[in-house]
Amino acid sequence: MSDAADETAGLPAPAANPDLLGHEWAERVVLDAWNAGRMPHAWLIAGAPGIGKATLAYRIARFVLSGGGEAAGGLFGAAEAPPTSLAIDRDGRVARLVAAESHPDLKILRRQLTDRGTMSAVVRVDEVRSFEGSLRLRSAEGGWRVAIVDEADRMNRNAENALLKILEEPPAKTLIILVCNALNSMLPTTRSRCRRLVLKPLADSIVSDLLLRARPTLSGADATILIRLSEGSVGRALVLADAGGADLYRMVAALMAALPVDRRGSVPGDAVHALAAAWGKRPKEGEADAFGAGMELVLWWIDRAVRAAAGATGLQEILPGDLAAGARWVAAVGTETVFRRRAEVVRLSRLESALNLDRRQVVLDSVNCLALGDGLDRGLAAE
Repeated sequence: MSDAADETAGLPAPAANPDLLGHEWAERVVLDAWNAGRMPHAWLIAGAPGIGKATLAYRIARFVLSGGGEAAGGLFGAAEAPPTSLAIDRDGRVARLVAAESHPDLKILRRQLTDRGTMSAVVRVDEVRSFEGSLRLRSAEGGWRVAIVDEADRMNRNAENALLKILEEPPAKTLIILVCNALNSMLPTTRSRCRRLVLKPLADSIVSDLLLRARPTLSGADATILIRLSEGSVGRALVLADAGGADLYRMVAALMAALPVDRRGSVPGDAVHALAAAWGKRPKEGEADAFGAGMELVLWWIDRAVRAAAGATGLQEILPGDLAAGARWVAAVGTETVFRRRAEVVRLSRLESALNLDRRQVVLDSVNCLALGDGLDRGLAAE
């Protein structure tokens, strides 16, 4: 999931969002660098998807393109006090142009649509070279230029190497902002040429505020589940809300808690087939994908079960008893077996996507894979 959620999610798109919640410390770091005249040529904003990285990137862009403290002389020691916020007039010209992504000195690099109308998996080298060339041109308005690379970790290696050229020899008064969901996937040389801002997950209170602002009809019980599932990402909470994530998790937790923990048990057939029927339908255009969200929640439940079995601290129940049920299942199956079976569920999900498999059968096979059975484990181990 891109950090740049669109306006249909019920919240402003990052380019148009004047508010930054939960990352005030990061804003302070940027302001301190600007006011001290030590603005780096590149920032690398990293963190989990959906926590506001792109919102911060565009907030910085609006500030810099408006001249920031330099417009009042604050950058080089003029009479007026330096700015204490990155906020600018939300109705002003710069804010309106950035919101429309049409400011002549704002350049944006992101994944593009393919000829088939789907989003490209990566940012390609020719797109980076074109982007780089545009930054070598003179500023249209004679001031700063800002370049934003969204999902920078989606660049393939050739593309990232091409970007390194401009990171190593940046044009004057040009700020490059890389937005990254997976910091460790970036080349060490890229990371070393940027100043990093690693954003933390949002507090539950902030996720709650934004979630209910965007989805005011959510029930209190559903909102509580989604907030706990979000892990500090309002983007994740909104995706799950649109997929019926609270009900999906109730189904996952009930089914996983009912998995057999000894060889005499059996997979709960009625529950499995109900799950397969609910997740097996392919969504129409504009509808949320219950299968994708549900399978993600199954994997997430497994990961939490492993952590609970290992005695990890800081885990919070999503529903009463879900952590204890997970710990019991891991203890019965064995951690090594759990990881093999999790890998098999991942493989089945990927095959469904690649080969357009029957989703109901994928759900049935996945649940049967997770149930206790020595024969299955011998087969997986042999592959």
